[in-house]
Amino acid sequence: MICDACNGKGYVEIEQTCRICNGTGKAKGFDPKITAELNEEQLKLFMKGICGVCKGSGKIKSMEVCKVCNGTGKAGKCKICGAKVVGNHDLCANCRRKPHAYLLKNSCGLEDVRLNRVYVGKVTSVTDIGVFVNLNKRLKGLIHKKNLNNLKLNEDDEVLVKVSNIRTSGDIDLIPNPMENYAVVEISKEVPFVSISELENFVGKIIGIRGKVTHIRQTGGPTIFTILDESGSVNAAAFEGGDRAYPEISVDDVVKVIGIAKRRDAKIQVEVLEMERLLGEEAYKIQKSIKEELEKRSEPIFTSFLVESEVLNRLKNDMLKVAKELKKAVFESRPIIIRHHWDADGVCGGVALEKALIELVEEVHADSEAKYYLVKRRVSRAPFYELEDVVRDIDESLEDADKHGDKIPLVVLVDNGSGYEDIPAIQQFLLFGADVITIDHHFPDEEVDKYLLYHVNPYKVGGDSNYTSGILCVEIARMIYPNLDLKDLAAISVIGDRSEGEVLKYVEISGLSREELYDIGLALEYEGFYLRFRASSYIMHEILGFGRKDRQKKLVEMLSGYAKKAIEEQVKTAMEGVKIQELPNGVVLAALDVENYARRFTFPPPGKLTGEVHDRLKKNYNRIVTIGFGPDFAVIRSEGVELDIPKIVKELQEETVAGVEGGGHLVVGSIKFIPAKRKEVLAKLAAKISAI
Repeated sequence: MICDACNGKGYVEIEQTCRICNGTGKAKGFDPKITAELNEEQLKLFMKGICGVCKGSGKIKSMEVCKVCNGTGKAGKCKICGAKVVGNHDLCANCRRKPHAYLLKNSCGLEDVRLNRVYVGKVTSVTDIGVFVNLNKRLKGLIHKKNLNNLKLNEDDEVLVKVSNIRTSGDIDLIPNPMENYAVVEISKEVPFVSISELENFVGKIIGIRGKVTHIRQTGGPTIFTILDESGSVNAAAFEGGDRAYPEISVDDVVKVIGIAKRRDAKIQVEVLEMERLLGEEAYKIQKSIKEELEKRSEPIFTSFLVESEVLNRLKNDMLKVAKELKKAVFESRPIIIRHHWDADGVCGGVALEKALIELVEEVHADSEAKYYLVKRRVSRAPFYELEDVVRDIDESLEDADKHGDKIPLVVLVDNGSGYEDIPAIQQFLLFGADVITIDHHFPDEEVDKYLLYHVNPYKVGGDSNYTSGILCVEIARMIYPNLDLKDLAAISVIGDRSEGEVLKYVEISGLSREELYDIGLALEYEGFYLRFRASSYIMHEILGFGRKDRQKKLVEMLSGYAKKAIEEQVKTAMEGVKIQELPNGVVLAALDVENYARRFTFPPPGKLTGEVHDRLKKNYNRIVTIGFGPDFAVIRSEGVELDIPKIVKELQEETVAGVEGGGHLVVGSIKFIPAKRKEVLAKLAAKISAI
């Protein structure tokens, strides 16, 4: 608070009658003694008969020390009764006469200790020479044995002591000063409060910052608080002997921190001396300022798409909204879970977002560990967000929230999340406060949009499945972090998903041949199959060329070679089990008993194997549907036939009591059912294909 009398200046301006002209502003002459004090302009005024001292106004203005605040410019409230106090006093005159003791907060140093003041201390040790007492974590004094006067003190006792002497060495001499019915006055060091972006200029100095806690991480040593203000974020390390420091502070609280700005590795960190939660109007203003600045900083950067496309142009606004939401999550330290299908398209889409978000995290976050807990890429084995996946995601998120105060995450579903079968998992996560975004190219069910924050899908703007999830994610990733070169990922997803049309421009700009792109996609799927549920960013990044280029080439050649050999061996056997019949409508139906004509738990899986068999068969038939079936599933591939697999699934659900579920693209998909009903489901499926 500032002194009202001087408006915080410490001086006031007063106006007096000019003693030279007695207030008339005129002068026929002047005292020669003041000539030396006059400038040329003033002398000329005297020559004209005008008083040069007051310049004809008759009044002289001067400055004097403010008598209210004694020149300090400060005013505040009594720390005991709240009455207004001016000057350097902590207490009003009335409270100074009552018993009171000062409690030094940890920001206070030796320079803040005053002789003959009574302080609240804590006994740290009792020795032969006396009792050592901590005034705070930084200050320790000694009650000499001769001054104890038979007073018995034990470790951790609270004691009132008066400072009797401060030696040149910095040692503090104390004497006991017991009181009853005394008030405690807390004292903090007066420090400059700076924005987080300015901390670089205050390394080694005690400063204050105000901001919002966005993350709390408990380590074996300090508790690390990530503090965000409108200019940036910083880690604040609070030491409490391995225990959780400031347990009353939670994520999203607005705090005031006083500490020492230090450099840790290449980044600035604040070593906390004091931390206090702010409430009321002060907290509201800080929250509002941070929110407004985050809105500006989260704006995505868009120059152009990698290729010209009317479909992408129609999707642009939704893609920009998704990019902004993801950037905002990074700034607010909200975890992001990227759940993608395990095939080449899904992996390319998931990795594109992962790379862009990690680059942004490393650029804006002070915590070098942030990329590990803020961006989590995970694999879905099924082509939809199944309950097995969501249970893992929810449980881990709740554990992180309990241990570290993490926020419930923002979930991004890539290459899945558009179908009716995704709804149960999405609903479950929404119940715990998550937001879900879908970036997909499967035919969408309108019902799922009720549960999504955003839904980027080419079908919603007149496009089709040729615009892969990899393409969509690469373009969104470029809006988040434009400096990344991700065009190869888009091209791999195009070849991996056998897309056609204008999206082949991505293949042209990649600089790689179709064969090279196919091999990379095959290597991803081969390695992904054996990784099972692990995302394994490191090996996937290597395959995609984000590591050593020479090693990537050898790795892709080796893995794609293994995959091709495994495919040929399996297809050779599988072709012997294919049964082909021509339906009345001219469509050729090929049925493959995957259970009996393929090895289990090895590459290629049933979906991939069915696709490979289908690719060989379609060379001989213009209109063909291939079904690879097992005990409780059927994989569908088609060529030249206008299927609508999501529609077929709904009809089977209505017509049978077989636990049918599934989906996919219009002409490519999969179905699950109860094993005992396999014959009935497959018969009805064949009948529906025959009726097309």
